[in-house]
Amino acid sequence: MLASWPDYRLFPYERRLAELEARSLGAQVECQNDSGLELSCADVARLTDRSTYFASLRTREIEIPTAQARVEAIHLNGNGRARQATRYGPHGFHEYKGKFNPQIVRAFVNIVDTEADLLVDPFCGSGTALVEALRLGMGAFGLDSSPIASFVSRTKVDVVTSRRPSLLRRRLMALVDDVASSMKDAQDAVSPAPLTAVLSEEAVSYLQHWFTEPAFAALSHGLGALLPRRRSVAGRLALTALSSILRDVSLQLPEDLRIRRRPAGFVAPPLWELFYEACYNIDRAIGEVAEWTTGGDASARVILGSVTSRDDLAPLRDARRRLIVTSPPYAMALPYIDTDRLSLVALGLATPTEVRLLERQLMGSREWLRSEANSWNDRLATNADGLPNSVVDLALEIARRNAESGDAGFRKAAVPGLVYRYFAQMGEGLKNLASYQTADENAVFIVGSNRTTAGGETLMIPTPLLLADVAESSGYTLDALHELDTWPRYGLHHANSVQAEQAVVLRRRSS
Repeated sequence: MLASWPDYRLFPYERRLAELEARSLGAQVECQNDSGLELSCADVARLTDRSTYFASLRTREIEIPTAQARVEAIHLNGNGRARQATRYGPHGFHEYKGKFNPQIVRAFVNIVDTEADLLVDPFCGSGTALVEALRLGMGAFGLDSSPIASFVSRTKVDVVTSRRPSLLRRRLMALVDDVASSMKDAQDAVSPAPLTAVLSEEAVSYLQHWFTEPAFAALSHGLGALLPRRRSVAGRLALTALSSILRDVSLQLPEDLRIRRRPAGFVAPPLWELFYEACYNIDRAIGEVAEWTTGGDASARVILGSVTSRDDLAPLRDARRRLIVTSPPYAMALPYIDTDRLSLVALGLATPTEVRLLERQLMGSREWLRSEANSWNDRLATNADGLPNSVVDLALEIARRNAESGDAGFRKAAVPGLVYRYFAQMGEGLKNLASYQTADENAVFIVGSNRTTAGGETLMIPTPLLLADVAESSGYTLDALHELDTWPRYGLHHANSVQAEQAVVLRRRSS
């Protein structure tokens, strides 16, 4: 039997994962060629339903497309070189920065533990892993400290678990028709709606600063109509669509990860058109989801919280078998909170003042007060958190080079303490997760390395390897380290961009 490759080019790591996945799903791999893998398999139906990187299973008599190929097919580019579809279903709802490839999640569930009944993502971002878990018939539990991430994640899983998707589509588009019309009239007439009934005066003033007057007029009518409806799934879907276009219509440079203003003279495009298009794409995605076979009555839960709080993980207690699959921030993370600042304020998820606090609290953040810097540098000096020598030695080496150069400003001087804080918090999170897992349950952390400059020289921060060391001291054993030879995620900030990622596969040790 030939398990054939898809029409688009797979990266070498994807072909490696495909072979591991086939073996884990009960197939024997006889050989690999340019067309795919030659397999022998007793349970063809299981391989067809679950495999990630095969387009079809072909014998002399019949060719059966895989479930994954059918889901991706509607999004493949038919007018040129085919590319892997990663925005199918709810994955295309919102371009949340930092989300990872949904195929990776599906593959590692199959490779690591097909018997798990609950997928846990303690850094769930916009919900990629949660959606894939539901597709595989698993329960899903997501946790994130970003209010916009938990908002989008919750909305996505509500769609996948909806029992009446056709009704949801009708409610969404009926709402959108009314709202888009009022947004158009407001932008044309530059006539804003009062917002103090749904947002604070601080939030309203902040938004006015970041949008042209016509754009703010349209936005105000959209928010005024939608924020009172955010308890409904249709209302949250419409707000998710509005959030997805905010950067493009604002005075913030959309290609910049931080809040920086556009040059003078920007004219905002018609908000109502972009909003309607975003809602139409969501409506179409709900139609896709209605065709999925999600494995029955799988349920999902998303909460706003932190892996460093054991209480926030309490829902894990009742699961039969847990599998953690996550893509955490890496050391000195991208400014995710700053990137979504407009959405956080516009959706009433945080005030401008609270946004600054959220940015400092983000795992791996580069932002902190001098008092926090002093505290963590003191902890580093004594290794108060009992971190492995590999972490402490790296942080101290960065500090030594900075001291010898004598020209490190506040930001460069902060790096040793920031690195130490990141791994201390990750260690605390790992211990909390381990306390809810039983022996031989697994965790997969997909994370990249990054760089820093100290004393005029570049130093790598090998986050995957250091995270594996921290996990070993937190109740886990390293099972495998998979190279994921990907590409830089962003075209900016090349000095610190992710050139490759690794999947750190852990197993919970016996107590």
